[in-house]
Amino acid sequence: MNKQLNLFDRGEKARAYDNAIIRKTDIVIKVHGTDVELFRGSNKVIIPGSIYTASKHFGIVPPVKLPTYNTALGLDGIQALSDAQELSAKVVLFCVGTDGCGPESSQVFDVDYTKWIRPESLVPFRYVFDDNDLSPAMRERYFGRKKLLGTDVIAYYFKAFETEPTLNVQYIDGTPIDENIYLSHKSMSEAETFVELKLTITKDDCREFFDKTTGINDAKINTISLLTGVPVVIDGYTYYQGVRPLTKLNFPNESLIDLTKGIDITYHIYY
Repeated sequence: MNKQLNLFDRGEKARAYDNAIIRKTDIVIKVHGTDVELFRGSNKVIIPGSIYTASKHFGIVPPVKLPTYNTALGLDGIQALSDAQELSAKVVLFCVGTDGCGPESSQVFDVDYTKWIRPESLVPFRYVFDDNDLSPAMRERYFGRKKLLGTDVIAYYFKAFETEPTLNVQYIDGTPIDENIYLSHKSMSEAETFVELKLTITKDDCREFFDKTTGINDAKINTISLLTGVPVVIDGYTYYQGVRPLTKLNFPNESLIDLTKGIDITYHIYY
């Protein structure tokens, strides 16, 4: 008699499906430079993120290449990537947008596993006239460059992390775990592994777009994604290729009308 044995990690098929091996996340959004908390929640790994994670774990070339923000936005410097380059992608950037919440802050939408931040809903971090383009130093922080056809405006849709990601392996009381863990009497529930990311939206970010389009009174964001990509240097500048979202987090409308306010975002991604 033939038997079929189906095994799902932790007996949670839905959780494994939704979170693609990532156990959970903890995201805290604060007013820049303060402890004033604006939002706290957990994001969701969406389908390109699941494909990315599975491919990384097993070195498998994905059976489908989902669209990239490069092609969807018509970014400058697009180059095709080989399969090997695709597999070398890393989590390197983030983007923000306006399709995560309705007009009222109470109308936060559930994240759809099969949807990204719509390209038309992305808010560029910088939106400058071409005679006042970002300096070479600034272009090491802002990416996703696009010279808008028929205009004298250049948009930068992506931004790098504020600091290098850190990998933390510790007990929940903060004590680092070392090579003696197998001899420890502490239980698995007392141990955790997570990557910490620091993201910052400064007082200079995002406002230029609204100021030059619909008006500063419309300035807001309500969704954020971590992005994967592959760096390629063109004429001395880095252009990330194959940019796709790993995660999506929707939150209540966060107004950017106050031209002095920045936002600090701390991601803890647990494994």
